[in-house]
Amino acid sequence: MIQPWDIKKIFIDNSLNKDHNPIIQNILKNTQNTSIKIEFIDNPKEIFDYYLKHGSLFEKDTLLVYRHQGKFISSCPGSDGMVCCQYFVINFGIGCLYDCHYCYLQNFMNQPLMTVFGNLEDLFSEIEKKIKGKNFHFRIGTGEYTDSLALDPIIEISPILVNYFAQLENATLELKTKSNHIEKLLNLNHNNHTVVAWSLNPPEIIDKIEPGTASLKERLEAAKRVQEAGYKLAFHFDPMIYHDNWEKNYKELLDQLFATIDTNRIAWISLGTFRYSIGQKEIMQKRFLDDNLTKQEMVQGSDKKFRYFKTIRQEMYATIKSYIDKKDPKLFSYLCMETQYMWEKIYQFVPQSSKNLDSYFENRRIYMESLSKS
Repeated sequence: MIQPWDIKKIFIDNSLNKDHNPIIQNILKNTQNTSIKIEFIDNPKEIFDYYLKHGSLFEKDTLLVYRHQGKFISSCPGSDGMVCCQYFVINFGIGCLYDCHYCYLQNFMNQPLMTVFGNLEDLFSEIEKKIKGKNFHFRIGTGEYTDSLALDPIIEISPILVNYFAQLENATLELKTKSNHIEKLLNLNHNNHTVVAWSLNPPEIIDKIEPGTASLKERLEAAKRVQEAGYKLAFHFDPMIYHDNWEKNYKELLDQLFATIDTNRIAWISLGTFRYSIGQKEIMQKRFLDDNLTKQEMVQGSDKKFRYFKTIRQEMYATIKSYIDKKDPKLFSYLCMETQYMWEKIYQFVPQSSKNLDSYFENRRIYMESLSKS
């Protein structure tokens, strides 16, 4: 497993208040007895420009902490023609320590460095403006542009976020990860306002195309410990990979999940299959010479992304959903970035709007709260 201690150098923007910035203080504390070099800089743009000219496509051993000038919160980047929910994304950094072969960041990033945004006060101000006074329960997640917990042993951002969301009446935080770095979460007063989520795949898929991530066993063990600390959990079977013995392998994965985790503590399960945007195929084939993901026949959808044929997707979704329903009919699952046609085939209904779909998340949240009070 790739560890944050494999990072060789961290650049820190001098415009951030070193003495009062929690991320910087955490970095200085946690790297004291390591070989990681810390360098304070005046101009982050010079660092970006240097690595654009001299760095590799994705620098996994260098981190830049700087003041972000743009927006921190955005709607989940859904695709045209696909059914989406009212989910919001916190952007606290870009770039991931891991290097999953299918990752869309390969076709998204325009700079090679892993970055973390140090001006959290601006993030919190933006969140407050977004949700204050709204008669709506917001689901706000991290992990779209970076792994939520991969760098936590060094930057400790998850306790900062969890403690902040614990005070919000109308918002739930989701932390998405493929790591097992949950130590910083275990003793927090999260007030049941944080969902910790893992992306899951069978062991052979993790070994082949999710290099450097935690093993399935490590992820499930971490999820169990988080459950014992009182958190709600979520699991993302996304992207599911079509391969020989896929049905057997995913059923065995679900058996392990349900043998480890109380289904009453699972807030939601998402289902999605491997897909890629225009241009990503060529990047994957260039970076991973043994790539087999893009050799499968795919079809281009209305959102211009390439997916497995609908017959394959339908079979995979129906199989996994049936297995989930047999285990616990009350469990809430949903399709991620899928068509109305697929929703009709798998769930026998089509959410009429993102608000309509979001009501199912809200019903599940209320149901879980009722269990905790009984």
